[in-house]
Amino acid sequence: MMQEARSFDDLFCGYAGANGKCAGQTIPLEANCTLSDTFQDFERDRKTGRFGREHADCPGYKRPEYAHVPTSELTQYYKIAQQYVLGDSMFSSTGNPTFESHQYLIAAQAANAKNQPFGQTPPEGCVYQQWVQQFKGGKIAACFTYKTLADELNAAGLSWSYYRTADRKHPIVDTWDAYGWVKGGSSGTSPSSQFITDVGRGKLASVTWVTPAFADSDLSGSLSSGGPKWVASVVNAVGESQFWNTTAIVVMWSGFGGWYDHVSPPMLDYQGLGFRVPVLVVSPYALGGAVVHTQFETGSVLKFVEDTFGLARLSVSDARAHDLGASTLNLQQAPRAFVPI
Repeated sequence: MMQEARSFDDLFCGYAGANGKCAGQTIPLEANCTLSDTFQDFERDRKTGRFGREHADCPGYKRPEYAHVPTSELTQYYKIAQQYVLGDSMFSSTGNPTFESHQYLIAAQAANAKNQPFGQTPPEGCVYQQWVQQFKGGKIAACFTYKTLADELNAAGLSWSYYRTADRKHPIVDTWDAYGWVKGGSSGTSPSSQFITDVGRGKLASVTWVTPAFADSDLSGSLSSGGPKWVASVVNAVGESQFWNTTAIVVMWSGFGGWYDHVSPPMLDYQGLGFRVPVLVVSPYALGGAVVHTQFETGSVLKFVEDTFGLARLSVSDARAHDLGASTLNLQQAPRAFVPI
């Protein structure tokens, strides 16, 4: 599961045992910017790390980028962390907008793209017809031809699925539809909630990506605080199904969204790593109530899948990353019974 655009400190700064900071000597973070406040994403400034200078409308606080979400709105996230695993050293593999992060989650790269898609291209064989600007080079069609995890799963005879929610009112959700930007790819199953229905009917692929509806995304400006309940509903659907004993659920966020985080990201190449984001790992084999400090990146999720199913590396990100499962799961332990979130 990939939620949207929240730094680790923004959601988990006060979590016991984690490397989080809610307040410092010079910059206190005030718990007064809720998930549903009516300001928009800090889109332009996060590209350079100059935090939110536009649409900064959070009641009673002039610098909302230094605030954090009140824990009262994060009940389900905290319950998941307390029962399973919270990682406090997960960084997005790229420091760029959400579009690239979703590509990294299927391909461990994004063709050196550095911005959200724009304009309109001639048909190129993709669901969407737009351009992106590259770090090195000019603009190219955002219709990528690189190998994806789905290609490797297909070759290995393994099933996969991708759930997303179409939304004409909020075009940004199209950038979360990762395979729609790959040549020959198709748009995912919509709506995202179909995942819960499918699991209830005994249908779950070997590997599944689940992205949220706009209102459940945690994205600034979504005017909703539905993200934690949405994530819990997915976890509960799997936990109460026949698939629980053979499943691991990874919940991460696409990027930091312009929200303050006190940990400087390691710079491994010209694209990243990006800022720190939370990651939750849910499984009957997860280390119970653990905070894991191993350095992860988006590619760590792919490496976990690759190592589980014996698949090849796709690009630099998954090749260099630590396997997410190696530090968060104990496959030798007896599977724990599921307790609803």
